[in-house]
Amino acid sequence: MSLDLSTCGLRAAKKQRTRESLSLAAVTIVATDGIDALTAERIAAEAGVSRRTLFNYFPRVEDVLTASMEEVTRTTVAAFVARPADEPLRRSIVEVLTGLLDDPVFVQAFALERAADTSPATRRFLREFGDSQIDAFETGLRDRLGADADQVYVAALAACTGAILTRMTRLVVAQTPAAEPTDGAVAQRHRTWIRQSFDLLFTGFDEAGATRHSHLEEN
Repeated sequence: MSLDLSTCGLRAAKKQRTRESLSLAAVTIVATDGIDALTAERIAAEAGVSRRTLFNYFPRVEDVLTASMEEVTRTTVAAFVARPADEPLRRSIVEVLTGLLDDPVFVQAFALERAADTSPATRRFLREFGDSQIDAFETGLRDRLGADADQVYVAALAACTGAILTRMTRLVVAQTPAAEPTDGAVAQRHRTWIRQSFDLLFTGFDEAGATRHSHLEEN
């Protein structure tokens, strides 16, 4: 029996579209009514599928909301680790984070940030997700810097990176309350502010402190 690759490809594409429809439905619900309104029944109805279909793709309701963002976080961290080893950390971080703004998931982040203004539960959700992002950034920094990475440096830089991404998104939302997240001017402002933030940050984050050896030499 031969495998029909075209059929497999169509099936995979259909599954991906269904996942994207479910994720978009979840974000739309939260953006409109807050995270308290997020139920399996409502997501399924918004996406035009059955409740059973939803749980075939996602084990928990919350996963519908986070799946695409988590996937992009993993991709972003992998892209950071794959940057040239001799490239300055600041440039590597800025390049991958500003590249993230071109991903459709930015529209979701924008919508959730707006919803958080009037929904404490959505704000708590974003804080918890932000913590998971910082964990991912920290792992990526360790992988990039290797066994000699200074743990204090890594933890501090990961925390600052997560805070910059979160706070700059919040600032863009606050400064452009009526703008569409797909507006190129909004994304450009976001890029500019992220670059500016890291320019400020790295006046204190001397990369000479990234490895334990540097501290030993000082002492």
